[in-house]
This record gives sequence, structure tokens and C-alpha cells, in this order.
Amino acid sequence: MNRFWKLGALAVFTLPLHLIAVLAVTGVPKPPAITADNVGRVGWGPVYESAGDLWEARTSHGFAAFMPSGGGLLVWGRHRVLEPRLYHVSGPAAEPSLLRPIPRNVSGLHLSSDRDYAVVSWDQDGDEQHRLYRWDLDGSEPVAITPSPERASFGAFEPHGKRVAYTSTRRNGRDFDVYLVDPRDPDSDRLVFEAQGMWAVVGWSPSGHRLLLAEVVSNVTNRLHLLDLASGGLLPVGPESEEAALHSSPHWSPDGGSLFYASNRGTEFMKLRRYDLANQEETTLLADIPWDVSSIQLSHDGSYLLVSVNDDGRTVYYTTDPEGRKRRAYSPFDAGSFTASLHPDAHRIAITHVDEGGISRAYVHDLGAGTMTRWAGPEAGRAEGSGPAHGGAETARLVRYPTFDDVDGEPRRISAFVYPGRGDGRRPVVVDIHGGPEAQARLRTGEGALQKAGITVITPNVRGSTGYGKTFASLDDQYLREDAVRDIGALLDWIGEQPDMDPGRVAVTGGSYGGYMVLASLVHYSPRLACGIDIVGVSNFVTFLENTADYRRDLRRAEYGDERIPEMREFLESISPLTHAERITSPLMVIQGANDPRVPVGESRQLVDRVGANGLDVAYMEGSNEGHGFRHPWNAFYAGVAKQQRLRECLLGS
Repeated sequence: MNRFWKLGALAVFTLPLHLIAVLAVTGVPKPPAITADNVGRVGWGPVYESAGDLWEARTSHGFAAFMPSGGGLLVWGRHRVLEPRLYHVSGPAAEPSLLRPIPRNVSGLHLSSDRDYAVVSWDQDGDEQHRLYRWDLDGSEPVAITPSPERASFGAFEPHGKRVAYTSTRRNGRDFDVYLVDPRDPDSDRLVFEAQGMWAVVGWSPSGHRLLLAEVVSNVTNRLHLLDLASGGLLPVGPESEEAALHSSPHWSPDGGSLFYASNRGTEFMKLRRYDLANQEETTLLADIPWDVSSIQLSHDGSYLLVSVNDDGRTVYYTTDPEGRKRRAYSPFDAGSFTASLHPDAHRIAITHVDEGGISRAYVHDLGAGTMTRWAGPEAGRAEGSGPAHGGAETARLVRYPTFDDVDGEPRRISAFVYPGRGDGRRPVVVDIHGGPEAQARLRTGEGALQKAGITVITPNVRGSTGYGKTFASLDDQYLREDAVRDIGALLDWIGEQPDMDPGRVAVTGGSYGGYMVLASLVHYSPRLACGIDIVGVSNFVTFLENTADYRRDLRRAEYGDERIPEMREFLESISPLTHAERITSPLMVIQGANDPRVPVGESRQLVDRVGANGLDVAYMEGSNEGHGFRHPWNAFYAGVAKQQRLRECLLGS
């Protein structure tokens, strides 16, 4: 069974307390790779007030992967200045050992229980031209196994063999072909399938004769295929249907006769399916669960599945037999949140638990013995932070506010998580809009710095978000784009009706598509917004579609519209924030990576030039060694503090 671990795009970290005291006076030095126009002096104030809590957070650890041959766990943790790094833990509560050869910008880590190496991938300065490397677990330097530059994506390990399967855009920079290679012999690299468009290897049959491939049609639809490695033949998986659907988290049964996956074919939500390869019949399991099945894990002997469900923005787990008849809720903790990963060869589950104070710990749950053992992170009750259980803010709550249109004669409701700021009376509000738009704001554990400063944070799931069915996810497509912006207007109305929120002090922030939503909200609602922060956001849909990476363009056209069609081009121009830049009158901060292949740097530069020419107070920060978000530790720290400072200035006046 493969294991995959992905690092976050932005590192968050702090410094020793004596250095914090110095920086409180001198300010935070600007990293050489960042240009900062109209940003001003970035002080330590936003972080200094919670420095003790951040320093305690250095003890957090979480599960990354099982080491082969019972060699312990790989965990992520905070090293020195709290940047995420990998550690080896040899046994329960053993001292974590830092793995130094792995660079900070690793985006994928893949291990197999029968190999003494991992396959890792990383790019250069956020360009997303990933290269695959073999990393021997003895601590030696990683060895490249794919050429560069290209966009290579790991797929699967060969069962009981030496090779790995992966996809790469090597041939033309656009199409994701399928390759096989022995990581100990990079010259063995062989092309086995020439693709058109974006494809991914998502499984290797137990017999080793076939690969399971996913053909990506859009961000919310794909098709599954079986590739016969001997003949090169390609067979579709699943019932014949013209209906577009999404399939995710596929797993082969140990005998190779069935596939398990989640799919929304014929349903609003992602359902657990079992597909019999011999008779080509699909069966829906756990059909009564009214939410999306997010992930599926199959035990090594095929006797049970561990299934995670996105239950209204919260993650819940179930175990079930392969027939779906013996479902049981899996919830080993009374509070906080957790993620769970099955051991590849044993009935054990590795867990990362985040307590109410935001501290992470890694555990192993032995299902046979019924024991839960802490492997990494502080003992329970230590370094708990200052969350709700320790005199902090009120508990986060899920709300549903009415928006402008109706469903069955009643106002449509938009869900949002509210994280109340400390204090009494009407507090200022930050509306934090997720990207995607095919994504979802999920429940967060722990108290954030803004809450501690007395600012309430709201994370809405406007139309177009996933997690609420296919219909809801399509409500912002193409000509319906600005209906999602109107959902933000309805949220501002709702904020005005709340006794603990100040409608005169509201800011909006977001990244990627969320950055577009920030700009569009400022176009339509500037008189009601104190300020906005746009991170790698789209300012003009036409220039975005013309300049985004080749391999992404058709996928984004499916969501936003095809700019080559004159009528659609005219519409996209008409709703683009750049077209209406003069209507943005609230103070604005823009943060952008120069190497971003998704939302190219020109999107931010043209917007900043336009609104600046209108006399707007606009601050612009650009990282010359960053891509779609800042991930170099000092860059991320500096930008994070500057963002906190800007929000405090516009909402608190300090």
C-alpha cells in the first residue's frame, strides 16, 4: 500500500524569545527575495503578543508515513524556527531525529513497506515543474530519477516488483504521459502510454499487469481506465454513461477482482462504490450517508475499509466490511480533530490528533490489542496552547445565512464557520474566502492570532464550493460567476444583524480564486469593507486563461468559460475586477509569487498598476523565488506578519 504525505504551501514559524524582543523594537527584516511597495515597516506586534503560545507550538508533531519493515514512523514537526520538517521516530515517545537531506520544498513523499527508499518530489521556487527523486532511508542525499524540467507526478509502486509508475509532461509540456522506471536504475525509464490532456496513475493491480488511470476532464469530473501493460490496451471502468462524474480514492481488492472508489455518478454526493471487474457491475455501499465520502483506505487483507466522510465541513470516520454491512463509527477522541491512516501490513491506524489548543500529536491505534500509543508530540495536558478549554475564545460554530435566491420557495442558505474573537460587544470581522472554487472551508481546531486579537473570522462556503452536492458546486459556473460574489453581499447583510459583530469593521481576504473573490467583493461592496487582502488572485479572467500553464487551461475553461468564444470573452471581461478597478476604494494589499504557473504574476501587477493609478492605498508584495503562495520560511513569516498587521490596522486601528 502506498503512503503519501503533502507539505503545506506556507510555512508558519517563530523565533527564540530573546530575538523576538529585539525585533519588537527594530521591526521584521524584509527578506531579500521580496519586493514590498507601500508596505511600510513590518513590526513584530501581531506575533509578539502571542509569542509564548507560538513557542509552545514547537512541540507539535503529526504522522507522515510508516517506515518500512517496522522501522517506526516518519512524522512532521517544527525544527528550530518552527518550519515544517521530517523526523524519524523509532518507537513510542522516542526522541525525534531530524532528517536533514530532505529539502524544505518537498511536495510529495511516497513509501512502500517492501522498499528501503522513498520517492520524493519537489520543484524550484514554486514553478511546479516537479522532479522525482529516490531518497534512501539511510540518510543519504536524494538521487534524481526523472529529467528536468518537467511536471512529473508519482503514481504507484509495482507490487512485488522494482518499478514505479508516474506521469510527466516531458514530451510537450502539456500532456501527461505514463512512464515506468526502476528508481535504482533511472536509465530504465520507459514510456508506456502517450496521453492527451491531464492523466494520473492512481493504482497498480496486485498481479502487476495493469495500471489504473484517471483521465481528468475538469476539476470536478474524471474518467477511470485500465491500461494493460502488455498490450497497451485501454478499457473504461464503471457503468457506461454519458454523465460527467468524479471518481476518487480508488483501491484494488487484494485478489485483484474488484475496485473500491468514491463516485458521484448518478448521485449528488460522492458515494462508496465497489466495482466487480469480471462482470462490470458497480454496487453502492453505505448509500444512506448523506454527505461526500472523502477518502477510502483498504486493509492489507481486504477485510475492512476505513472511510472518511465530509460531514457538513467536519471529517468523520467509519469502518466497514467490503460488503458495507457492518458500519461502525470510528472516533477515538472525545474532542479536537484527527486524521487517520491505515498501516500497509497490519491492523494498526496512525493518527494525527489536534487538540482544542491547536497542538498536534501522533498516535498509533492497535485495533487487535485495543491500545492507543502516543508516538510523538507532548504528553496530553502539556503544551496545550490557549484554546477554548483554557480560557480562550468561544467555540467555533457552523451557521447558515440566507442569500439572494430561493430553493423550493425558501431562501437558499450558505454555510459558514464562525470563529469568534475574544472580547465582548460587537467585534470586527475578517471574511476569509477559500480558493478553488472547487474546494471547501472545513472546520479548524484551535484559536488563531486574529481571534486572540479580538477579531472574529468567518469562512463561508459560497456557491461553487464542493461538499454540498454537484448542483451546488455548479451554481457559479461560467455566466453564473458573480452569483458567488452576491453570496458575500448577503453575508455582509447577515453580519449587520449579529449582536456580536460590527458591520462597520469588516475585511475580506482570500487566495487564488479566493483572491478573485476579494477583488470582486471590493468592486461591488467597497463602501462596506474596511480593507482587503488578495493573495495570488485572478484580476482578469481573459488574461488569466491566456497565460495560465498550458496543462491547466482547458480544465479552467470548463469552470470559467472559453475566452476564445467572442460572447464569452466579452462576458469574462465584463465581470473581471480589472475592468472595474475604479470601483475599488478600500485599502488593498496584494501578495504574489513571481513564478506562479497557475495565476501568473501579471494578474497582480496589472491590478496593482490600475488601482494605484486611481490613487488607491495599495500595498504590493512579490516574492521572486515563490509560486502559488509563499513557502520559503522567512518569506512566509514576513508576509504573514505584514498581513496580520494590515488587518489589525484597518480593523482595530493599531
